[in-house]
Amino acid sequence: MKKGMGISRALAPLSREELEGMPTGALLARLKRLRWCEDDLEWCDMTEGEVASVSHLILFKSEPAWKRAYAEVKEVLALREHLDRKP
Repeated sequence: MKKGMGISRALAPLSREELEGMPTGALLARLKRLRWCEDDLEWCDMTEGEVASVSHLILFKSEPAWKRAYAEVKEVLALREHLDRKP
């Protein structure tokens, strides 16, 4: 999966139920995509029009929606079965 630039980094918000129904690999991919979001509007080179066109999506880490989405993915992953690695 490529990082993309600008508005292509935006993610749709998902409900907790949707996250719980996703396979672990998809949750890890979403976590990775959330980490690729832009840090803040002040530090990006997107125009106001571009930002407005994805206002319903998650794009900036400084937004409460990003913080909520990141925390929810981590919570769902924490409930998944983990395999211990043996050296």
